[in-house]
Amino acid sequence: MISISVLKFAMDERHDGTLKTKISLLIFSSLFIITLIVIGMAVILGVLSIFGAILILALLDTALAIYALSYYKQFYKGRFSELLLSLEFLDMILSIFLYQLVLLSPLIISMGARSPWDVIILTPLAVIGYLILSLKFPLGLFAKIEPLNYSAPYKVYLAKFEKIREGNAIVSGMIKPRIILFSPLLEFLNEDEVKAVIAHEVGHIVNKDHLKQLFGIIISIIGIEIFALTFYYKFVVKADVGDVLFATSMMFSLIFPIFSNYYRKRMELKADLYASHIVGKDTYISALKKLAKYNLLPLDWESEDHPSIEKRIEYVLKNGKGRG
Repeated sequence: MISISVLKFAMDERHDGTLKTKISLLIFSSLFIITLIVIGMAVILGVLSIFGAILILALLDTALAIYALSYYKQFYKGRFSELLLSLEFLDMILSIFLYQLVLLSPLIISMGARSPWDVIILTPLAVIGYLILSLKFPLGLFAKIEPLNYSAPYKVYLAKFEKIREGNAIVSGMIKPRIILFSPLLEFLNEDEVKAVIAHEVGHIVNKDHLKQLFGIIISIIGIEIFALTFYYKFVVKADVGDVLFATSMMFSLIFPIFSNYYRKRMELKADLYASHIVGKDTYISALKKLAKYNLLPLDWESEDHPSIEKRIEYVLKNGKGRG
């Protein structure tokens, strides 16, 4: 759901490279993981019921969202008190909660399973449910999305944010993909540069990137299945095979993201190249530079799944065609 995007915007996309920011990101990530581990162990030990675990998880996730918002409040519009009452903030809480619930679901399912088949059949349901919600509400349950009249091969929509300043765009949907622009884009890009952003998203669709993500989803489901079976054999059946499954699940969690992030960066570069061929190198590079400036991104900083703006510009200059 969007709010995963919104949360990433708050805790990752706006990374300024300072020690203070790195420490903040480390604290948030640690609290996110520790929350899951503590609640999970409490359920295993019988200290918490499943209902109690979900309730405490919701409360702790609200605290995590407030922490994220307080540190990055300069990247939102309005006073802090107004942000706390905004629908965007509620979407952020729901995003963290649902994501953690998906991660916690293998443990909950395995602890109540009567056979391995219960685990194998029921575990994917949480991921599939989350995926359906993400496709239905790509920018959150409360995001306002309106159609835009742009001449493009696919339908273009505008997500109207009242409090969020992020300039971004996404492709939503697999069977009928659509392009969604974040409203702040229209505040700092000219008409040609907006078309450049749309062309980048069209490039993702033309390259079938939205469908290639299904492979990652399938791998994720397999990894979660192994994780759930680990808990089942380790704590329910108490069989030695649980150790083998645990080692396998750790291998999945460590190795797959490395290949996944590398491939996603390649997808971004190919979409950049497609867009530069459509609108021209100069126009597209101008759009990239404005995105970096508006989103407070250093040109040489890159995220886990996006190359740095600097590398993207170099790639376009080397391989692109035409002028803006």
